[in-house]
Amino acid sequence: MKSSNKVRLFSIFWLTALTASSCTAQEPEVFFVTPSIKGQLIDRQTDQPLSNITVYLTDDIQGTSDDTGRFELHSMQKIDSDNMGTDYFKAIAEEASIMIDTQGYQRRLFATDGMAKSADNNLKTPVIIDMGNIYLKPLPDGLHRYGTVFEYIATMPYCQPNQSQKKVDCIPVPQGKTYEQVSPNQPVQ
Repeated sequence: MKSSNKVRLFSIFWLTALTASSCTAQEPEVFFVTPSIKGQLIDRQTDQPLSNITVYLTDDIQGTSDDTGRFELHSMQKIDSDNMGTDYFKAIAEEASIMIDTQGYQRRLFATDGMAKSADNNLKTPVIIDMGNIYLKPLPDGLHRYGTVFEYIATMPYCQPNQSQKKVDCIPVPQGKTYEQVSPNQPVQ
């Protein structure tokens, strides 16, 4: 066999192999490591909405409350380009938290992993959690927010029918559902 025929045959073989492998190669998966979060910031004493307050979801994602105190934080998304898998991204999710830190109010942190959500959350489908009203406690005059102990909320179940978000940290039952429909009322562990 001539060397030019060998080169051509070799080239055809590798071109076919490359084409076949690129057809079977999977695209990296996108994981929604944290839910998208929305809510409304309210002054606990005056019941007035709090505007222009920055809310943080980890260090990378932040949003600012509007004139009505409403905010929205988009989900932290990670591309699994190294085939790390669901367990790796669940470990990241366990460490994620929301922080509300503004002058004149006690700092509050909420663990996103402890929020009531669907039990079938596989991190491949985006989840939106509406926290409803989040009440911020004003600090006495002259007391700096870094001089006080922040409030950390590890778990937030759905609100029972007789619970007030002003008194209990809970997530409102999603519109169109009843408390019984979203029970058991525990966050995914």
